[in-house]
Amino acid sequence: RDVDRWLGEPVRFVIVPPAAFVANKQGFPVLPKLYKALLLGLFKHKVQVILSVPQGGSGQEKPPDPQEGSEAAAIDICGPRLSYVARLFQSLPTLTAAQRFAHSHLDCLQAPLQPLADNLESETYELFETDPVKYAQYEEAVLAFLRERLAANRSPPFAIMVLGAGRGPLVAASLRAAKRAETAVSVWAVDKNPNAVHALRHRRRTEEAWSCVEVVAGDMRSWEAPRKADVIVSELLGSFGDNELSPECIDGAQRFLAEDGVCIPQSYTSSLQPVSAAALWADARGRSGSAELGGDPANLDMAYVVQFHRAFYPASGTKDCFTFKHPNWALESNDRHAELSFEAEADALVHGFAGYFDCELYGEARISIHPVRASEGMFSWFPMFFPLQVPVFMRRGETITIHIWRLHDAKKTWYEWALSEPAPSPAQNPGGRAWPIGLQ
Repeated sequence: RDVDRWLGEPVRFVIVPPAAFVANKQGFPVLPKLYKALLLGLFKHKVQVILSVPQGGSGQEKPPDPQEGSEAAAIDICGPRLSYVARLFQSLPTLTAAQRFAHSHLDCLQAPLQPLADNLESETYELFETDPVKYAQYEEAVLAFLRERLAANRSPPFAIMVLGAGRGPLVAASLRAAKRAETAVSVWAVDKNPNAVHALRHRRRTEEAWSCVEVVAGDMRSWEAPRKADVIVSELLGSFGDNELSPECIDGAQRFLAEDGVCIPQSYTSSLQPVSAAALWADARGRSGSAELGGDPANLDMAYVVQFHRAFYPASGTKDCFTFKHPNWALESNDRHAELSFEAEADALVHGFAGYFDCELYGEARISIHPVRASEGMFSWFPMFFPLQVPVFMRRGETITIHIWRLHDAKKTWYEWALSEPAPSPAQNPGGRAWPIGLQ
């Protein structure tokens, strides 16, 4: 764990001395498992490896003769070690499709989307629609629901209402599920984005399978549905689960859900863990023009979507934060508070917290970016980064405790977070002043 800390540092060069190598059974130089694993991890950070030449003739290798070509002599002496490091680099596995997609986004801070307040661009929709996992899982969820209804001798057609339909991938997934279940459905595709509505209407006119689809232009929270829905389907999740206002949107639309109707997704849970990420914190600080630079520190009170790369996690794992379940018939408040404590397993400078979500769609269908249960191959979401205004140094065995709140008023929802251990810190983003999530 102590060695792994280097994976969270902005390392550019690695010097490997001869003493780091040991001889294998055949007498060739190799690195011990610990250093081998570290070097493999650092290779992914595009480090330059420097093999140092023995000094003063100590060790088994003879130092280069100044009378000989020094470069050629050094290469000759380092040859076996150089070949080993080269083979180690070549042994890195080929990137998957999801890893290739994420490669250009590594350690790149992005402001979270606000699809309720802003209309997403066509390019954003197109990017999400290429995810090979998400919509397949939604299709399995709708299929499980339809087969369950058919097994209960319920009569079709079943009413499916797709809320936040975008350009139609959820509608298409629902229609594929109905075809597989060999049953009739009636689908309402609801979206407030004029550009998305135009795309939905085009598909309704040109695709035969969409003959049972009615396109609705409007806000799901104010739309008056013509009948009760058997199932509501939405993809309003953000990287922290609820940060794109899925709870508020589904609660506002559940009034047209039948008494025995279901929601897809059925539940989702956010989680957090401490992270050491010096480069990311410096990037956020630079964006904000931190206090010591004489600027506004507000951007350190924002959370960011980011594909963590140069990061080290000093605690043993994540802890669950907020859970939301649908339908929320009692309309219980979506405000939340969580207190989470983590014990450091290695000395580290904690720069903030990494956030994830885990979602149960329906039946066995799930989508997740949780480090342990992540949906393999899915790239629609990257984790969240909640930075600290002042990084906290922790020794092994010490505890760090974060308090995080989800709050709202008539116009916005927001998060606040603060530490109580190892020392209290002021609440960040108070009143949503730096990072409000608009409800209108």
